[in-house]
Amino acid sequence: MEVCPIKVASRAAKGFVAAVCIIIVLLEAWTIWHERTAEMEESSRATANMALALAQHADQALDEVDIVLKSVIEQAQGKPLGAASKERLHNFLVRNVGEVPQLAGLFIYDEKGKWLASSQQVLETRFNNSDRDYFQYHRTHRQDAVFIGKPIRSKSTGHWVLTMSRRLNKPDGAFAGVVLATLDIQFFERFYHKFDIGQKGAILFGSNDATVLYRRPLLADSMGKSLAQSPLFRQHISTADAGQVTIRSNQDGVSRVHGFKHLGNYPLFVIVAVSEDEVLQSWLHHAIVRAVGVALLLLAIGYGGNKMVAQVSLRERAQADAVRAQAELETMFELLQKQSRRDGLTGAVNRRHFDELLEAEAARFARVGGAFSLLMIDVDHFKQYNDHYGHVVGDVCLRNIAAAISNAAQREIDTVARYGGEEFSVLLPECGSAGALVVAERIGAAVKALGIPHAATTKGLVSVSIGVTSIASADGFSWQPRELVESADKALYEAKEAGRGRAVFREFIARKPTLAWSA
Repeated sequence: MEVCPIKVASRAAKGFVAAVCIIIVLLEAWTIWHERTAEMEESSRATANMALALAQHADQALDEVDIVLKSVIEQAQGKPLGAASKERLHNFLVRNVGEVPQLAGLFIYDEKGKWLASSQQVLETRFNNSDRDYFQYHRTHRQDAVFIGKPIRSKSTGHWVLTMSRRLNKPDGAFAGVVLATLDIQFFERFYHKFDIGQKGAILFGSNDATVLYRRPLLADSMGKSLAQSPLFRQHISTADAGQVTIRSNQDGVSRVHGFKHLGNYPLFVIVAVSEDEVLQSWLHHAIVRAVGVALLLLAIGYGGNKMVAQVSLRERAQADAVRAQAELETMFELLQKQSRRDGLTGAVNRRHFDELLEAEAARFARVGGAFSLLMIDVDHFKQYNDHYGHVVGDVCLRNIAAAISNAAQREIDTVARYGGEEFSVLLPECGSAGALVVAERIGAAVKALGIPHAATTKGLVSVSIGVTSIASADGFSWQPRELVESADKALYEAKEAGRGRAVFREFIARKPTLAWSA
């Protein structure tokens, strides 16, 4: 019996339509799963970067407090405390607490835990701090090391504080007491609340002995809680300096994407966690919409049969061409946008983008305050260098110096710009004068380490002069970018007048400049 060719073609067409439907379902499922994986990977990178930023912030904050502790030791150790000395020491403590925003108080205890001096208006005599962990630690450890204790409630104020302390020694090296700094929990709380972690996310600041120092959101049992039995701590934080991991909480059953980073200078770590459900919320909505769309498409293909196959094929090709064309346009736009912000010779940010960034930083500073520093850098005797070696070699010199400056400005939020000619500038957000001077020293050393010959100078090597200016204030304080540039330019002029190859610091408010370093 002969089979009708039309029926054979119909069956073949139906089979083809069925195969197309299956392929569409499989491709859509793969695409949706791939998008989910990309969302999770992006979330992991974001939490890791956030943890790195918080760790750097904590390192800087604790470094500033440790500097204060060392200065207090210099003022108090081995000196008799008469009435006049106590008054001067009290004023010194009060001044330091006022200048360092993360400090809640400074205290000095003798070898029995008795209060000798503090930054409070009235010295407490009814308390004894020999029972505190920091006191017991320093009494039994002779080494000169800072100790970060568990969070405690202040005996004088009743507020939660973090403690940093150092040991006081007698002339013979015997235990003479403790110098203590208490850190305001709200300092970290204010900073952590600037980060968007969703409704079920968390930021945790802890010590390497698994003690919770602060948590956002702050729960009733958060302060001082031990994470020693937590799988996150045992399997990941205690074994690696940094990382990302997704773990379901035993406490509330929420699966979270965690990024963690240990501090570079202290036995502490930071965890940033965001809810997996919140991360995937947008993806899930998008996946549902796409699934509904695919179902309708499959119904249309099944209903239309063979006649719809050609139309669907044309539509898919058109969509693919449109997506590809859009992607190419977006790639070209991103490339052009990136090129428009970069200096063609050195690869640093160009002057126009530098002005935009400085304007944006001024606006941000007016809203939230904080700290900000600007470095203006000039290559010493560069005209003579060009005259002696030629402009081609001069261009190579500028590229190498730009690379050295970029390597010295190590934070991701720092920006290196070519200000013009042989002048460069560095924007240092959230960086006070101490950090800015450290960056300036690194830049000077990095340029010197290049060892670029400069026969037209007495030193024989290419060097740079650096003008450093900084500003720190609470929110509501505003400044004009040109004023900050003028302040850094004045410091740069002072560096040149002082002999070049050095950095000079000038505060934003008029004050006599101080020599920071000399090559």
